[in-house]
Amino acid sequence: MTVANHFTETYNTKLVHVIKADLDCVSVEKITSTTKSVVNSNMFGVNGTFFASGTSLLGIAIKNGLAVISGGLQSGQTCGISTKRGTMYHYSPSFGGSYLATDVVKDHTDTGASASQMKWAIGGYSLYPYRTYTSESQYLTDINGSGASISCTPAIANTENAYRLEPSSSTHRTAIGWNGTKIVLAVFEDATAYSVRQYMKNQGCNSLAIMLDGGGSSQMRYGIPTPGGLGTGTYDPKGENRQVYSMVAVNPSSWI
Repeated sequence: MTVANHFTETYNTKLVHVIKADLDCVSVEKITSTTKSVVNSNMFGVNGTFFASGTSLLGIAIKNGLAVISGGLQSGQTCGISTKRGTMYHYSPSFGGSYLATDVVKDHTDTGASASQMKWAIGGYSLYPYRTYTSESQYLTDINGSGASISCTPAIANTENAYRLEPSSSTHRTAIGWNGTKIVLAVFEDATAYSVRQYMKNQGCNSLAIMLDGGGSSQMRYGIPTPGGLGTGTYDPKGENRQVYSMVAVNPSSWI
């Protein structure tokens, strides 16, 4: 039996929607609804990785050894430069045991595992919750290669090229982490990447956490337990109902 729960709170005066779920009820999925948005899907969870107009993903998105949509086996390009992404993996027992890990990769096999050894994988930006930083700029340098910039210059090959995440960049964001007992999925009304990092650490995700696609892509659909059955709630902070094509899905035995 698996369970999940949803709650809201404020962080730095802004709203955060959170789902905490047992690992065994979490997967990475392609959205097959007509609108291809999380809000209009028939699944619970949050938006997944980056994409290019729906024709191809720009981050890894794997379920049971297969890309959920074209492009989902490797990271795409940013500003015409080959880009790595912080990626969370749920490995199967055939890769030394069923466990979670994160790594910064271009291709899904960069960790040494084959796709068949992955229950699921999802790509985003690294949050590095296990590292110690004395300043936000140190963190931004880690995910950008040479510090954050508001444009594509410089774009450095084989880095995360996180040029959108300069200190002033505060927008809707989505994150996934593991606190040792639960998967934590969070959608933020308005936050910087660095504050997302701190929030996930506050949730106990001290080893594994990445940030997924954000801005208008940030969405959540969650279950609401009621006396008469199960209700549904949604959170779309931009109100755009954007097509996002992939999601981290939660399908528990019950919502509590």
